[in-house]
Amino acid sequence: MKSVIQTFLVILAVTLTPQVNAGVSESEYQAIKKALSVLKKDVVVTKKDIKSSALPNLYEVTFGARIFYVSKDGKYLLTGELFDVKNARNLTEDAKVAVRLNIMKKIDEKDMIIFTPKDGKVKHTVTVFTDIDCPYCQKMHYEINDYLSRGIRVRYLLYPRAEVGSDTYNKAVSVWCAKDRKAAFADAKARKPIKAATCSNPVSKHMQIGQEIGVTGTPTIVQQDGRLVPGYVPAKYLIKVLEKNKDKKKISAR
Repeated sequence: MKSVIQTFLVILAVTLTPQVNAGVSESEYQAIKKALSVLKKDVVVTKKDIKSSALPNLYEVTFGARIFYVSKDGKYLLTGELFDVKNARNLTEDAKVAVRLNIMKKIDEKDMIIFTPKDGKVKHTVTVFTDIDCPYCQKMHYEINDYLSRGIRVRYLLYPRAEVGSDTYNKAVSVWCAKDRKAAFADAKARKPIKAATCSNPVSKHMQIGQEIGVTGTPTIVQQDGRLVPGYVPAKYLIKVLEKNKDKKKISAR
């Protein structure tokens, strides 16, 4: 009876122990880390960030929302995109999408500024990294009713491109801490003066999330499937992009 219990405990322990990529040997892991060091950046990965790619002898390595490809012996490093020609798929972008979705889960909707269609009929939800002083961000919000009328729900994350403590950053904090957050947001986008205010706020977290998923400019639109739409896109064109990607998902699911 004792041996049966011991066997059960061993099986249970193995089941509950976090699993790493068993296909990556320790020597390969060290070779991959050495290869990544040529980037001269603090790229630190663990074995769970490494998995097999579509090509033999080439590993796919994830760092934030960035994807690298490294040969098993660590002699070759690829930072470009990998395509499946036969199926016309960007495998690198597919990998990035999955990573972005996981990163975006770190932030709750209560920490966003959200504009929803008045009739409640939401066809699509997008998340927009926005800078208070960015001209194209201002233009996008000036046209917010165009997005809402097309059934696009807009979730804003505050992403001041200047550093923490800058005038733009302080404006973002003041917007968040205003009594009427949406009104302050609209005023700031219209270049109207807003009352300075401070409080506990998620602005720094918004900036961190943006950096992790690879935001390089504002506005940056994140679709529900994790794909990015960089820059300002008028509502009449954005809805076409969203519908097109929605149709693609339906086709791939068949």
